[in-house]
Amino acid sequence: MNEVADLAAWRRQRRAGGGDEDDMATEEAAVVPVPLPDDPAVARLDRAVERLHGLVSGALDGRGRLTPGVETELLAIMGELTVGLIPEAANRAERLAARLAQ
Repeated sequence: MNEVADLAAWRRQRRAGGGDEDDMATEEAAVVPVPLPDDPAVARLDRAVERLHGLVSGALDGRGRLTPGVETELLAIMGELTVGLIPEAANRAERLAARLAQ
């Protein structure tokens, strides 16, 4: 089980008029392969997220909020993960961790 449903692809296929006869095409378009856990990008992402966890806790202001820029970057990482862009998410997480560490 190393696949994730891509809801955006499924929606595009549905909007394009895919009906019952296109069920197989819809299923194929809606599946994104997920890297295996031994993928180097997954290991990089794991290390970056672990580092970010501590840094984000320290970045919280007195009201328990993050700056909008940090929130945006975290949402972007989640978005990249959602569509299977593991190396991109790892790069973004590493950059954000480096920025927060300064």
